[in-house]
Amino acid sequence: MIYKHPYFKLDNEGKKVFDENGKELILTGNAYRLLAFLCGKKNATLTDINDYFDPAGSKNYTENHVRQYRYKINSIVGRHVIAYKNNIYSIKGAVSKNESGTTLEPSFSRARATEKDPSEEEKGEDAYEKSQWWRKKLSSKEKLVIFSSIFLLIIFSVVVLNDKNKDAGVATKSSLADEAENSGPKPQNDMVLIPAGEFVMGSTEKEAIEAWQKNDGGYGKEDYLSEYPQRKIMLGNFYIDKKEVSNGDYKMFVSATNHSAPALWNDRNLNSPNQPIVGVDWNDANGYCQWLGKRLPAEAEWEKAARGTDGRIWPWGNIWNETLDNHGNGSEYGFDESDGWKYTAPVGAEIGVSPYGILNIAGNVYEWVADDFNAYSGNDKFIQQDFGKGFKVIKGGAYTDGQSDQRPASRIGYQKDYKDVDVGFRCAKDE
Repeated sequence: MIYKHPYFKLDNEGKKVFDENGKELILTGNAYRLLAFLCGKKNATLTDINDYFDPAGSKNYTENHVRQYRYKINSIVGRHVIAYKNNIYSIKGAVSKNESGTTLEPSFSRARATEKDPSEEEKGEDAYEKSQWWRKKLSSKEKLVIFSSIFLLIIFSVVVLNDKNKDAGVATKSSLADEAENSGPKPQNDMVLIPAGEFVMGSTEKEAIEAWQKNDGGYGKEDYLSEYPQRKIMLGNFYIDKKEVSNGDYKMFVSATNHSAPALWNDRNLNSPNQPIVGVDWNDANGYCQWLGKRLPAEAEWEKAARGTDGRIWPWGNIWNETLDNHGNGSEYGFDESDGWKYTAPVGAEIGVSPYGILNIAGNVYEWVADDFNAYSGNDKFIQQDFGKGFKVIKGGAYTDGQSDQRPASRIGYQKDYKDVDVGFRCAKDE
């Protein structure tokens, strides 16, 4: 079955979702299942969703879980397509159905854009006629003089600009790293050295299952088991940013390189200069780090910087302390003030502090790392559906999530162009 909506198309047989322009959206897991279920049912209660998700199980999906799936759907589609009112989840807008095998047609919005209003065509013809008046009124001699003058002006401009480039010693920039040498002000280089040595990475099967049973992040069992197995990793010396990259830091990058600005800079809840940058994808984060002559941290580096060498569950130890990071508690997804901040906390806040003094490395915002989202070496038991698809890893939990996702071992995979209100980054570099 293929479902068509003004803002997306869902192919239930191929388990794929496309936006209104025909671009495939990476919507997987329970978020995909919820969208597919509501396309067929239109309206559903939490009980309906539990019966569908877990017909023979414990049916322990809460409103917080479903809110998070809904939030992810709206975020990835880029439109508010799933509504929640009076304890009912529903799709906003009409959904039509076609039998499987039907070719996905161009989007509704694109089709409408190609339809022409006759009156608009007439206006276009009038404008064209007016723009051509001089061709009819000027003599051949006058036209020759005008075109000759334009031609000479073009040649003069090329010569002058070429001389200026030579004088300035302009060179072609081959990368953002090269561009950094000639750009404007840069953020202060506040980094911490993480010394070489072994550390405990990942989770045991028991730890992953226990985190899933809390399930306050709304992710599936297979997402938590992607942390398996736990093992010792040897790393050399490296540096990592003490703080997350802030809006103020990122603005310097945008100004110096003409890189596109995040859309969320229009959101006054998230755009303060000392709040962490959010709404950036993996490519944005990677480009920023290259601009500074740095790089994104490897997943193992990030996890060691966050939890130290002894395999502790959270940066501060093995006992959950809700006062030590910026997190959600499930009362209202993304807008929880129980920890002192309704949205993101300032990048210099003394919360989520690791054994090495790294700030906000649990909670606040998820952080991009360099690695692809694949199974860990030694994982011969659990295969996550997003392994091997070129997705990138985000770590650390966010202000929108509960305690199970604040663990440094937690990992989630997203496509490189994924952006969200709770995903940012920090940089690393070699010694």
